[in-house]
Amino acid sequence: MKNKFLVFLTITILLSAIVSASILIPVNEKAKEHAKAPEKSPVITETASGEWELERVDFIHYAKPEKPGMPGKTETCYKLLGVKWNVLPVDYVINPTNSGLLEEFVTNAILTSAETWDDATSNELFENVYTIDNTAQYGVQNFENALAFGNYPDANVIAVTSIWYTRRGKQIVEFDILFDTDFTWGDATLNPELMDLQNIATHELGHGIGLADIYTSTCSAVTMHGYSTEGETSKRTLEQPDIMGLQKMYGI
Repeated sequence: MKNKFLVFLTITILLSAIVSASILIPVNEKAKEHAKAPEKSPVITETASGEWELERVDFIHYAKPEKPGMPGKTETCYKLLGVKWNVLPVDYVINPTNSGLLEEFVTNAILTSAETWDDATSNELFENVYTIDNTAQYGVQNFENALAFGNYPDANVIAVTSIWYTRRGKQIVEFDILFDTDFTWGDATLNPELMDLQNIATHELGHGIGLADIYTSTCSAVTMHGYSTEGETSKRTLEQPDIMGLQKMYGI
């Protein structure tokens, strides 16, 4: 399956498919600091014309600050990364290992988050089944879309999504998501002191399919707003701007 994907992707790049006219930029300065792939990532073999040259961008989801955004005018309340998946549906791997949540809770929360995006477009974005792998790691470029828990160095970071994409053709080839264990995760509808896993997973998977963060306070209700806090569950469902951005990439 992976070999077929790589062949299809190479052919698509050679045909010079144009994904979007949007400009891809890291969403904040700290994201730029972490934009280099880790040493464990395998070397990507490049052809003479550079088809396999990859870029990486990180989206760092911070806990809500005292002043979470400046008022501003926006016409859309969504931003496109300028890259997307050309081969659908996308499969993903879950490493449910954590300090307190049951595997079933973790997988159900993530599956529900993925299906939330699927329900808003006629395209099947995510596979309806997933793989459980207790060895899967965030941040290793291996063409597997991994979601895992781990201790991020900055305790104010809730989650991080890293995306690898081709320079030519602007196609996403992988995303990895890390849920920071500095926070206590769970179901915030039962305990508002918890960081809601489904809430954050829905936001992070939005990055995984090509949406960027929104930081203006006038857009604070949308799923892709860049800040969150314990007890928040509003990102579990999509708002109209989230859906508009999604459908602009993948169709109605």
